Amino acid sequence: MMNFTTTATFLATSNYADQVNSRYNKSQSHYVNVQQRIKQSLENKTFEKQIVQESVEEFQRRNPHITKWNDIVLCMPGITTLDKIVIDVTLQRILDTMWATQIVENFRQVAVAPINVYVDADMKDYYICWDGQHTSVALMIIAAQALGMKPEECEIPINIFPSNSKGEMREMFMGHNGAFKKQLEAFDFWEQMVFGVRTDGNTDNEEWNEVEQKQQWIESAKMFVTALKNGDTDQPGAITRLSEVMNDKYDTKVTYWFTKYFVSLNRSNRPVQPKECWMIYDYLQLCINDPNIKLTDAYVRSVAKALRTVGANDFDAEHFYDIAKQSYQNDYRTRSPYGNLWGISYSEKRIGHTFLIAQLQKAGVKTPIYPGTIVEWKITDRDLF
Repeated sequence: MMNFTTTATFLATSNYADQVNSRYNKSQSHYVNVQQRIKQSLENKTFEKQIVQESVEEFQRRNPHITKWNDIVLCMPGITTLDKIVIDVTLQRILDTMWATQIVENFRQVAVAPINVYVDADMKDYYICWDGQHTSVALMIIAAQALGMKPEECEIPINIFPSNSKGEMREMFMGHNGAFKKQLEAFDFWEQMVFGVRTDGNTDNEEWNEVEQKQQWIESAKMFVTALKNGDTDQPGAITRLSEVMNDKYDTKVTYWFTKYFVSLNRSNRPVQPKECWMIYDYLQLCINDPNIKLTDAYVRSVAKALRTVGANDFDAEHFYDIAKQSYQNDYRTRSPYGNLWGISYSEKRIGHTFLIAQLQKAGVKTPIYPGTIVEWKITDRDLF
């Protein structure tokens, strides 16, 4: 029977994970205006509200000349023809012809964004492309070679930026391909794939289907996928390391067995530790690869039970690895002709997996073959938990 503390923690885990995961259960799009989006995002977030206010004050300090909306000059949409686009080779990156041909081969009209251009006083009849070179080249190949048309017959969308300074455009080119855009994180891709299947009904993409299936298993275990920016990485059941969860080198079912392991280990009452993620994911993949190991609920429970000795009735992967490293160092000293650590090298995963397998074997768990075992490392029962 669980004690009160464990029960309370489990209920908190259940409630929070269910709350986070419930947002994926929208069968249709949900629309809010920009002001509502800001309000919802800042709700009960004092820190973020302060940062927003400070950003407003900094904007005002840096832009004293902007006192009304019409003082801001933004880019304007436009239409031109392919023959009017010119590329300044000193402003653009070297043309990657192979990438342009990939755009042609996998052409999707919805993926074509307007070409970013500006007008130069010396080239008044043309638009200087400062971003979108590969799109322009791909469209020219399609027009001239696939369709046999003249460039002046083919209209394309453009964004005309209010500058004629090459220096400023160079800054924009670098910024738009780096600092000015917040790049999508692994969590963002995960989120989009789940919404794509559940909300859009898009089941044609196998990768999306696999991610959505993993999401189901994670939900069932009262766990959830998140990222540092969400401010909940310390919540019970949080999975922040997606290097394994989204990596197709692992069998899809590894995620299923990982959630089974985590529930058996601690009822999902804490976040998943980063080292724990790769240690257990790799171990479960070894089990799947080994014909002498059959993954079952009972087997995964035996692994969890064996690892509870590492922490306070739980598995502390960070502490486990620290002890493994110390053991490896101590053994290395006994093998070194100098009795020290000169020449030692550390392969984190080999050290972790070798020690993990030894720990499980000590508990009587049947373990899979691990090709990376550090055979010269003599691990004794005294080294283990």
